[in-house]
Amino acid sequence: MRFIKLGAAFSLSFFLWGNAHAAGAPVNEDFSVVSSLCDDMVELAKKGSKEEFIEIADSALRLSEAQRRDNSMAIDRFRPKLRAAKKAGKSGDFDAAIGFVQEAKTLMKPATTSWDGGS
Repeated sequence: MRFIKLGAAFSLSFFLWGNAHAAGAPVNEDFSVVSSLCDDMVELAKKGSKEEFIEIADSALRLSEAQRRDNSMAIDRFRPKLRAAKKAGKSGDFDAAIGFVQEAKTLMKPATTSWDGGS
C-alpha cells in the first residue's frame, strides 16, 4: 500500500514538473507566411497594383486571424498595421501602405525579453 502511494506521488510530481517546464518554455511563433505576403504587398505597392495589393492584404489578414486563435499577443500588435496598410492601399497612398507593412514586419519579429532580477 505504501508503494502505491509513493508511486502515485512520484507520478504526480513528474506530471507537474513537466507542465511547469512547458509553461516556462519560450513561444516560437512562425509568421513566415504572413511575412512573405507582406513582402509581396510591398512589391505590389511599388508597382501601383491596387487590386492585387488589396487581395494580398486580405489574405494576410485572414491568415493572421486564423493564427490569432492561439492567443498570440504579437498578432494583436501587427494586425492593426496590416489593416492600416490595406486602407492606405485602397486610397492609393502606396508610400504610407509600404510604411505600415514595414512596421508590421518589425512587430512580427520575436520581442526580446529582459529580466531585471526582481529588484
